[in-house]
Amino acid sequence: MEAPGRIWFGYIAAVGIAVIGLITLDPLAFGLAVAVLVATVLGEWYRGRQIALAAAAQDADLPELVSRWARGWAYARGFPRPATLPGGVRVEVGQPGRQVEWVATDDADTLAGLVDTARATPEAWLSVVAESPEGVRPWFVEAGLVTDDGEEALMSIDLADQASRELPEGYRAEVERDGGVITVTVRSGEAAAADGTIAVIGTDAVADRIRTDPDHRRRGLGGAVMTLLVAAAREAGAGHGLLVASAMGEPLYADLGWRAEARLVTARSPAPHTSVESQHG
Repeated sequence: MEAPGRIWFGYIAAVGIAVIGLITLDPLAFGLAVAVLVATVLGEWYRGRQIALAAAAQDADLPELVSRWARGWAYARGFPRPATLPGGVRVEVGQPGRQVEWVATDDADTLAGLVDTARATPEAWLSVVAESPEGVRPWFVEAGLVTDDGEEALMSIDLADQASRELPEGYRAEVERDGGVITVTVRSGEAAAADGTIAVIGTDAVADRIRTDPDHRRRGLGGAVMTLLVAAAREAGAGHGLLVASAMGEPLYADLGWRAEARLVTARSPAPHTSVESQHG
């Protein structure tokens, strides 16, 4: 039963119990009716609050979405909390070839400083979220940053709207929670066939590293993993989802109801033997 149905059932039940109390003059019935009424009112207030928070999340502007996604992405991967900067964030990634990463929008004033900073910082990455990536690439080229033609999609959804996908026969799922980080692993026998993570911060849930083993692709496992992750995130209090999808993953999320908010392109400071890959989703 959907939440509105549960709420109306609560009111009807409270009235019904009160009527029984009037007929039988049973004080316990009156007390129970009051308890049901209070619980129903509180439940309706909580649902309204969640709807308002989700609506506010959907109305957020792009810089705010970028910042919220980056916080969740860093949390999911165990990176330190990103430092907020004008127009974006700085993430201490600490990986070979990727020690630090800036994530920002394509505001001209912001980009002017970040491209120079990224070029001068060893093993640095710069990811820019924009409605049109073609306007960003000339900044990378002029600054001497290394890039390619790939791009990703910043996507969002009201978690209640995500389509549901069943786990195919022959597979089983394991759900693990570590604080606000939830991991789903789908197994075939003892072997991992697919997995994914979602990090819950407040009412935001950021999905990350949704992967399917090549031998188990085209069986609906990605959709099943997302269904389980979103269900767990909603239980943890999240109402709004964010993720960055690779070109391969974007059709999967779009089929589940996620919508693209902007595109993301990445460049790095010049360094030998390092390639730019899709490593946000």
